Formats: sequence, C-alpha cells, structure tokens
Amino acid sequence: MAGHVIHVHTTIPAPPERVWEVITDVGHADQVLRSVHDSEVLTDGGYDVGTTWRERRTLFGHRGPEELHVVEAQAPVRTVVEAEVGDDVIRTSYRLTPTPDRQRTRLAMTTTVEMSHRSPVSRAVWAMFGGFSYDRSRKVLEHDLEDIEAEACRRAAAAG
Repeated sequence: MAGHVIHVHTTIPAPPERVWEVITDVGHADQVLRSVHDSEVLTDGGYDVGTTWRERRTLFGHRGPEELHVVEAQAPVRTVVEAEVGDDVIRTSYRLTPTPDRQRTRLAMTTTVEMSHRSPVSRAVWAMFGGFSYDRSRKVLEHDLEDIEAEACRRAAAAG
C-alpha cells in the first residue's frame, strides 16, 4: 500500500551533467541540502547501483539516521534511491531531462512511501494524521530542489 506520493520539479539553468554531479555527490549532501544534517558514504567506488550511505534528515515524519541504497542509476538521466525506515520503504526517483541546447535541465523528483508492512492500526493513524507529514515533506523536497539548483549553478559557473 502506497502512503504518500509527492511529485516536485523545476528547470535548472545548468547542463544535466552538472545536475547529475550534485545529485550523486551523496558524501557531501550535508553541505548541499539544508535538510540533511550528516552524510556518510558506506560503500567504495563511484555512484552506481549498490552505493549505500547514511544520512540524517526528517522526511515523512521520520527523524534520525537513514541508510539509503541506489537501486537504479542511468547517468545522467535517472536514478532511484530507497531507504527502509521502520516498516516503510521510502523510494525517491530523480529524472533529468535536458533542454534541446543542453544548457538547462528539467529535474523531476517523485518520492513514495510504501506502507505495506504497517499494522492496520498504524495505517489508520496515518490515514488520520498523515496529511501533516505530507505537507512538511513536500516543503523539504521543494527545498532540496532549490539547493540542488543552487549547487548545480555554482558548479556550472566554476567550470566556466
């Protein structure tokens, strides 16, 4: 059973490669995203399927450290990450679509909470109070887009 599904998007005035660099620089997420308070890569190698890291943030009412795993990666077009938080699975997909001149990138994020392992009581509580979590989480994701845009533009300007 899916809980909330949140779609957010923006167009970033930077090429997809720069946007991809920011999204996949998970070891520095705490320096880019205001919602991430700590980030630590747990696997060796570059960003790809299987890359795992731990970060501290609040999303969908969950607070504290979460371990995230890359489950799909197609540079610089799409990536999907998952985190198991309690009985839920939070899945976030990023889709990067370049403009024809490749100087701008449409970044779409979709975050889904899968609640199939929750008890009936927990689902009922979510049905009554989950809207509060939804609104806060949507704001966090919108801030993530703003932060990704700012960093991608900074990196694009530095690259010349």
